[in-house]
Amino acid sequence: MAIVAGALNARLLPNGTVETSFTPKEGVVLRPMLAKNLDTAEQDFVNHYHLKPIDTSAFCARIRRDGTASVPVAL
Repeated sequence: MAIVAGALNARLLPNGTVETSFTPKEGVVLRPMLAKNLDTAEQDFVNHYHLKPIDTSAFCARIRRDGTASVPVAL
């Protein structure tokens, strides 16, 4: 299976929804995925993007604090 390196980007919208997108290093932007809140998005980070729970907690804390965050991932 091919591994695609890129960045996982997440943004907290004013209504509490979290918009998540994966941007491969090749520069193609894929359609964003929406989660109804940060708790649901946290499950997506673990299940779909294979982040470790400890990394996911830190990622969510940055999203909560700054409203947006990005982390390198390989899928």
